Amino acid sequence: MTTTTRSRKIARIGQEIRKDVLEQVNDRINDNMISKALQGLETSRMKKSLFDTDKYRDKRQSDKEGALPDKEFLARNSLLTDLFEITHIRTVYNLFIVIFLLLFLNTIAYDIMESGTLTCGIVIISKAFAKFPASLYIWSLMQISTLAVYVPFNLWSHQRLQFSPKSLYRKLWDYGWLTIFISYQVLFLILPPRVTLNEDLGIACRLAIFLEQTRMMMKSHAFVRSVAPRFISYKPHSDNTCDRFLRTDAIRWIVVVKNFMEVVLVIFYFAFIMERLVLPVFHIFGTQYLEPKWIVKSIIEASVPGILLCISANYLLLHSWMNAWAEMLQFADRLFYKASFSHIVDWWNSTSYRTYYRTWNVVVHDWLYTYIYKDIYEILMPRNKTLATLIVFLVSAIFHEYTIALGFGFFYPMMFFMFAGVGLSLFFVGRIVASNVVVWLSFCIGNGIMLSTYAMEYYARLNCPPYSNYYLDLFAPRSWTCQAQFIHH
Repeated sequence: MTTTTRSRKIARIGQEIRKDVLEQVNDRINDNMISKALQGLETSRMKKSLFDTDKYRDKRQSDKEGALPDKEFLARNSLLTDLFEITHIRTVYNLFIVIFLLLFLNTIAYDIMESGTLTCGIVIISKAFAKFPASLYIWSLMQISTLAVYVPFNLWSHQRLQFSPKSLYRKLWDYGWLTIFISYQVLFLILPPRVTLNEDLGIACRLAIFLEQTRMMMKSHAFVRSVAPRFISYKPHSDNTCDRFLRTDAIRWIVVVKNFMEVVLVIFYFAFIMERLVLPVFHIFGTQYLEPKWIVKSIIEASVPGILLCISANYLLLHSWMNAWAEMLQFADRLFYKASFSHIVDWWNSTSYRTYYRTWNVVVHDWLYTYIYKDIYEILMPRNKTLATLIVFLVSAIFHEYTIALGFGFFYPMMFFMFAGVGLSLFFVGRIVASNVVVWLSFCIGNGIMLSTYAMEYYARLNCPPYSNYYLDLFAPRSWTCQAQFIHH
């Protein structure tokens, strides 16, 4: 082989190697560019989705002149469902998982070293859900009675057409059935607590029963209040439309399973927090004299587990639980909490309690707005926003206190005070003080106060002697006078 031929062969091999290298580099560059372009498009899509004010709008202008906006349903995900698609936001979720794992490891270490048995929160969960089958039986009867409201309502709405309009018989028929419905709501308020307290259910079961009782009463009232006026103003042969709720095309069972798994994990989250951060601190209350500085210190320290329990409960009820049932029922509007409509501010970024109260629990807020606030503002006391707001806060505070008092088995009006007193004040002060730091600080302190006072009262009911008067013992917190027995000694 001549020198010239050898040189040409080497040059050809070099060109082939150069071509292969350039092709690989170009492929890598193109892949990176395409990947970055797709990432940019996805990020842009997510930002556009998250910052679209129409997506989180839940009110539309009413057709009636001078009336407040009406509820509007749209097909949309829950806010956190969309946010968790962003890696940076997903980190917050991962941090809560890490806290859960640390509490889990702490619980395992404590169980092995202190008691020699591994319970992992099972004992406290078993106590909280004691007599769970009985609670399901009570709930089933409540659900049946709620669904049965449709039967007499259907009878009333069709039979009233047999009477001539504006006749005495039609008025007696209408007011008679209205009286029956009010009587039913009163009985529904009285009977479940009597049965539940007689059965001596666990705290979690009692709380679930009374939360469901409130929900069913709200449902019954909403059904009658929204549908009855259409039958009262009904005219034969007129164009009458019916409500059609947005529904999804299919049930994604993987989403249902995922959300219910999160419900179970959050329940264990509660158990670990209570076992490691709450019960070891407050179980001594009522067994020895505790100085006032111990109480102050415990309240401040309770802010950390208090806010963890509050955030976890919010996620359990308003995200995991609601999304699981919405998916099974194919309900497309998942706006159970929201961002403010006028400016995209979710409840955890609220700078005032005015925004927080309107966004953190859309389910309850919409009911209070539609069936109490609007009725007072438009019918009972026209154009009186202040009175409507006061009554909404009062009703909300009463039912929050009702659920907590019957759920825990004692009356301690701290929840009522926080809602009707502090909460209402902060609602109006929010116009002056606007800071997310202030909202979170007050939120943490408030939850610490409620957690510590309810924990002290719980152990006072176990460790302290009752009042001599039955009714005084029923309504007066024992923790207020429990320390006196140690001072006298």
